[in-house]
Amino acid sequence: MTQPPPETTYLTLPADGGGPVLPAEVSATTKLYLQLIDQALPGQVTGLYLTGSLPLGDYRRGLSDIDGVVIIASPLTEPEVAAVRGVHAQLPTSPAFDVTYLTTADLTAPPDATKPVVFTLDGQFEQAPSGGPVSPVLWSELARQSTALRAVPDLIVHDDQEALEAFTRANLTSYWSGRFDALETAFADHPDDEVVDTWILPWVMLGVPRLHALLATGNIISKTAAGEHALIAFPEWSPLLHRCLDHRSGKPETFTVADARSAVPYGRKVITAALAL
Repeated sequence: MTQPPPETTYLTLPADGGGPVLPAEVSATTKLYLQLIDQALPGQVTGLYLTGSLPLGDYRRGLSDIDGVVIIASPLTEPEVAAVRGVHAQLPTSPAFDVTYLTTADLTAPPDATKPVVFTLDGQFEQAPSGGPVSPVLWSELARQSTALRAVPDLIVHDDQEALEAFTRANLTSYWSGRFDALETAFADHPDDEVVDTWILPWVMLGVPRLHALLATGNIISKTAAGEHALIAFPEWSPLLHRCLDHRSGKPETFTVADARSAVPYGRKVITAALAL
């Protein structure tokens, strides 16, 4: 096991940004977004950072969203929220542009899931009285691995490893355990050779080992890296894991109810092993 980062880190992000060359559709959407938001709310958006698959080098055209954080100069007023909604309505629907609106003051403190938040999910505009995507995961992604398209000079992000691991453990029990229970129930009376939606197996097989890897190494990794991690940690499911990785890389794959049945004990084993770390 590698040594995790310090318990609490206050990371200053460089103002020069950097990162990989963006795919054409990502560049087009983010450029259009910045043009529209600057017209709608001049001076309000001071930063735009991409998180998720893009800075991790795991963006897959047709599968991945554009995830990120928008830094705003001050909390959005109701008229400004309406303007933001209008901007997002003008953006392409694919890939989805999923961002969370936060101030620099929000980011210098621990994530506060009790505060109102404006965000987009699956490309749909959302305004929640509390919670939303606000979590230690988002803070850590921004602090550790993000690509600045508009950088805030000397941006400070509160990155708490202990809080990140506690959130991950809670997510395993409150979210992922239920997903595998639901998967088992959903196909209980279906024949083994029935074909299932192609997104289901890659989602569960590559999603849950990301949390195992985080607790094992202290690092947030991509779905592809999680699949490779699972090949080593849970080799008895290697054939299905390889097929899910092939699907993520763009190869045509067909998954069946038999695969879904196999994924249930896999998921439960990954969760049990992760919680034991």
